[in-house]
Amino acid sequence: MNSQGVAKQLSELNPGKACGPDEIPARILKELSPSISHWLCFIFQQSYDSGTLPPDWSKALVSAVFKKDLKSNPANYCPISLMCLCCKVMEHIILNHVSKHLAYDDILINEQHRFCKLFSCETQLITAINDWAKNINQKKKTDVILLNFSKVFDSVPHLHVMSKLDHYGMRGLSTNWIKAFLSNRCQVVSVNGSHSHPQPVISGVPQGTILAPVLFLLYINNMSENIKSQIRLFADDGIIYREINNNQDHVTLQEDLDDLNNWANKWQLNFNFSKCYHLGITNKRVPKTYSYMMNNQTINRVSSTEYLGITINHSLNWNKHCDIICSKANSSLGLLRRILAVKSRAYTSLVRPQLEYASTVWNPYTKRSINKIEMVQCRAARFVFNDYSRASHVSPIIDHLGWDNLQQQQLLHQATMFYKIHQGLVGISLPDDVCPLTRASRQPNICPYHQIQSCVNVYKFSFYPRTIVTWNHIPFNNLCQSTPSFKTLAMPSIKSLNVPK
Repeated sequence: MNSQGVAKQLSELNPGKACGPDEIPARILKELSPSISHWLCFIFQQSYDSGTLPPDWSKALVSAVFKKDLKSNPANYCPISLMCLCCKVMEHIILNHVSKHLAYDDILINEQHRFCKLFSCETQLITAINDWAKNINQKKKTDVILLNFSKVFDSVPHLHVMSKLDHYGMRGLSTNWIKAFLSNRCQVVSVNGSHSHPQPVISGVPQGTILAPVLFLLYINNMSENIKSQIRLFADDGIIYREINNNQDHVTLQEDLDDLNNWANKWQLNFNFSKCYHLGITNKRVPKTYSYMMNNQTINRVSSTEYLGITINHSLNWNKHCDIICSKANSSLGLLRRILAVKSRAYTSLVRPQLEYASTVWNPYTKRSINKIEMVQCRAARFVFNDYSRASHVSPIIDHLGWDNLQQQQLLHQATMFYKIHQGLVGISLPDDVCPLTRASRQPNICPYHQIQSCVNVYKFSFYPRTIVTWNHIPFNNLCQSTPSFKTLAMPSIKSLNVPK
């Protein structure tokens, strides 16, 4: 511990952040950081050396945060723990030590993309959907099982957490402090200003704390051991899938599901079988079906489902996803018409992100979906200028606002993600079939790639085959050393492509 590090953590606090059970405001800690950092450092060191916490640090105010579906159903709320801010600063210090250990020994599995540096929803989706689209291109079927845990953050037994830390070589004072952090906790539920009686917390990692994510990742880190199919994890959201060539592949995937269920039982976790789904991805009209089971329950077979905010169907056609996001964006736009005066900024900050979320994965290629998404922006432009006349054209309005059309923006997002992969700025790497072009080329890009051949549009317009075409037209050079500079360089080239307005 050192006072300079503590002062730095205090100075980075959000002054508007809610205070915890000790009722010390974030603004006080932030403004007084030069004066109090020395004394807090002393308290932190004593806490660390003794493996004990001040009583207030073991208390939590729990607020119920709504997730989705019916607000009247308590199961649709997520409990978030509000902790003392000083404890969170201490957690940051412990987390830094833990993260260095995890990085040095390369402990976390590559299949986990949540709470991991350089990974995101996009990297997870790009990797998985590239596998599925490639199989469709080869006229193969992929069986995907979407896994859903039941209240997993609240179910983790503390004793098992400590055994996992020991297994991964984490021992000594840091582990003693984490044990004290998890033990002897109590919580009070806060609803509309009313508080419940304090209740002891006998299991789980408290959501809303700094250490909870990494403790959970370590807890499920060996989940994929002995699994023969491909598994990908995003915290407690998981998918397991396998290319199906014969009946033995069905059997192998079923064996993997049995192994996962046995693993969950061993570590006292439960799958929510009613929210686990089987999605068969293929372009065959009458594909062979197979009923997969977990815990003697048949997994529901669906033709489409939502995963990480993206609606995926059996043929990887993005029309349904485009319909859903356009409906949400139009609803948001209708709400803005009634309540906001700063119209252009409201659209670009509240509505447009709904149309661009993870568009690197689902960027549409059918005229129907492209037009439907562009129509939302056309409505927004008329809304900003309050011009709904049929005699006026919307294109000059959009040009006056300085908005690029959404198709161009989505191509830019794809090219930018490819740049990050090319430069090693994200945690995924280029697949084996994405190869640099070694022979002489007239491409303006000094690092062109071979175009990937495809038999079906699903694969042709998926991330890698489509983006390589765009990438090769961008005059990328060694002077392009940052993501913003690449975007500046790329946009004129993208506008020169045959992208309809």
